Amino acid sequence: MRTPKFLFILAAGFLGAASAVGAEAPAASLSSGTTTSVAAPAPAPSAPAVTTAPSETAATEVGATVCASCHADRAEAFKKSWHGRKMPAVKNLPFEKSCESCHGPGSRHAAAAGDKANPGFATTLMTAEKNERCLSCHNQRDIMNWKVSTHNQQGLACAKCHKVHETEGPPKPTNEVCLDCHKKKRMEINLPSHHPIIEGKVACADCHNPHGGDFRSIRAESDRELCVKCHAEKAGPFAQEHPPVAEDCMICHKPHGSINNNLLKQSQPFLCMTCHKMAHTDTTNKKNAFNKPTGALMQRETCTNCHFNIHGNDNGKWFTQ
Repeated sequence: MRTPKFLFILAAGFLGAASAVGAEAPAASLSSGTTTSVAAPAPAPSAPAVTTAPSETAATEVGATVCASCHADRAEAFKKSWHGRKMPAVKNLPFEKSCESCHGPGSRHAAAAGDKANPGFATTLMTAEKNERCLSCHNQRDIMNWKVSTHNQQGLACAKCHKVHETEGPPKPTNEVCLDCHKKKRMEINLPSHHPIIEGKVACADCHNPHGGDFRSIRAESDRELCVKCHAEKAGPFAQEHPPVAEDCMICHKPHGSINNNLLKQSQPFLCMTCHKMAHTDTTNKKNAFNKPTGALMQRETCTNCHFNIHGNDNGKWFTQ
C-alpha cells in the first residue's frame, strides 16, 4: 500500500516550521530572560606612548675643557692637587675625563648655562652617593670599615674633611680638621695635664681611625691595647697585678686631658678611694694613716708616694717596690 503523496508534503511542512521556531528560540529567550548570555570583553584601550621630556634626557660627558670654561679657578687648582697629579699616573685618566669621573656626565649642567632654575643645573648628590664615588677608588684596608664607622652613620661626607679641589696655601693640619667638630676634645687637650697634641707630638689619627675601626674607631681592639702601644712599661705581665690596669686604662685616666696630674680622672687619694673605701684605717690593716695627724697619708699626700709601682710590680706587696 502506497503512502499518499499529500502526506509527504504535510510532513515536510511541519519539519520546516519546527526548524524555524528553533532558530528563533534563543532570541525569544533573551528577551524573556530565561537564559543568560555572556558578552565578549571589549578590547583594552592601548596605553599612551611614553615620551621623555627634554629636561629628563640622560646626560652625556662633555669633557673637562667645557667644565673649565666656567670653573677655571677650580680646574687650575685641581691640576695642582693630589688628585690632579695622581689620576693620570695611577688611573691612566687624562685631565679631560677627570671632572666627570667624580661628578658624572655634565651635558645637562652645561646646557643650563648657569640657570639654577633649570632642572638640569643641579649636580648635587646625596651624601651616601658622594661617598660611594670616593670609595670606588679609595678601597684601601684602612678604609674598609667605613660603612660601620661613626662618621658614616652620622651622615658625614668625605668632602667634609678632605679637599678634592685644593686651594692655595698649606693644607689644614689633621688635628685641626678633627677639632673643628670635636670641640669638647679641643677643650680637654688644653687642660693642664694632656697628651702632647697641641705641641704637635701626637696626632688624633695616631690613636683614632676616622674611617672606622674594630672598636670605637680606635687603632686597636681595646683601649688598653691602644695605650700600651706607647706605654709598654705598663703592659706587664707582673707578679702583682693591679686589677683596673689589667682591665681598662680609662677606669683611672682621661686620655685627652685632665685638671689632675697624669691624666687622672680625680686627684689622689680620692681616685683610689673609689675602690679602696677604708684604706689605712683600723678596720683594714691596722695601719691608721688617716686618723693620726702624723700618719703616712698626711705626710706623703698621695697614695703613689708609697705605692709608686701602682700599675704592677714583681717585687714585694702593695706595689711599694
